[in-house]
Amino acid sequence: MKIIFKITGILSVILLVACGNENSKSVSEEKIAESTQNQVAYKVISGTAFSTSALNGVNVTAICKDGFGFKDNVIVNAQGQWQGEIDTSKFPCRLEVKANGQTYHSYIDHEGSVNINPLTDMVVAYASNQVPVTWYQSGSITKEKLNSANSALVAELIKKGYGINNDIDLFNAEMKANNPIPQAIQELLEAIKNNGNIKDYDALLMLIKDGNLSQIPEKIELLNNSVAKVFGFNKDACQALPKTENMEQYNKCSEKVIDDFSESNLVATDSDEKCILVKQGNKVSLTKGNQTVSALLDKEQEDGLDFTFDEGELEIVDLIINTGPYTDINTYSQIGLDFSGDGKLRGVVGKSPTVPSMNCASPEFKKLMELYK
Repeated sequence: MKIIFKITGILSVILLVACGNENSKSVSEEKIAESTQNQVAYKVISGTAFSTSALNGVNVTAICKDGFGFKDNVIVNAQGQWQGEIDTSKFPCRLEVKANGQTYHSYIDHEGSVNINPLTDMVVAYASNQVPVTWYQSGSITKEKLNSANSALVAELIKKGYGINNDIDLFNAEMKANNPIPQAIQELLEAIKNNGNIKDYDALLMLIKDGNLSQIPEKIELLNNSVAKVFGFNKDACQALPKTENMEQYNKCSEKVIDDFSESNLVATDSDEKCILVKQGNKVSLTKGNQTVSALLDKEQEDGLDFTFDEGELEIVDLIINTGPYTDINTYSQIGLDFSGDGKLRGVVGKSPTVPSMNCASPEFKKLMELYK
């Protein structure tokens, strides 16, 4: 009997261990199956983010299906490039970048590359009939509507004089050195700043989301499309002052003293940062980075034109535009333009109560100044 009990006891232990092993195996298999189900297939999406220049250092964010976004933080580099990972089951995704007080948007529905810039932002507004910042939070859009809006915006830009191809994909075009999109964006933002009917970029977006693409302003033509050549000043647009031996002076100049133009072939004298000078109507604006100084040619006494002669030869022409009041130098905006005697723009100075002084010059004149330092 003792032997039987011992054998029975041993068999019971063996059976218990065997059952425990089977349960353990079952739990382990369940965990493996669950883990396999929870594995996420991430894919890389990348692209460029820029406005008038690369949006260096800003975050790119995404809202995808079920509120998911990028796996990790995504930062734009100095060349405007960015890259992030998205769960492939969560496409499509709405994209957003914020920089210098402005926000731009884009859209992607598959692995690959996509651009984020003012033009993609405008396409989103037109296709969704929403302000893009509102659309980004909870809006929807179809690829068909996006493609149609892309074509409509491109057609309107070409109609208004912007140099882009009629079959260009604003979202997926590769940003090579000769791509016309950055130039078109720069020209468009300049035109908005100098358009009397549109307050700013956001105001244009409001018009576009309501279907008013025709409100996009026409491109401001570059003067000679190179270093600004001024083929004479209209002295009759100013009031003549008494002449001196080597100078002719005028004040109370109107907008007709010089033709409208845009000059982007300027650089800051203390760096290589690009400057843009635009004259449209009576408004003259100088932009460097995200700062702009504007002044008006509105027949004020301080709006002046000077011709300086050296041994009878015209040497320098200066056009000074002031916007008062003039009680203190810190209360008014001023832009000064300096031209050589042959009509080439040499330098521009801009200052206002709210913007630090800007000093810009043509690359040729900047080199000359550095040579004589």
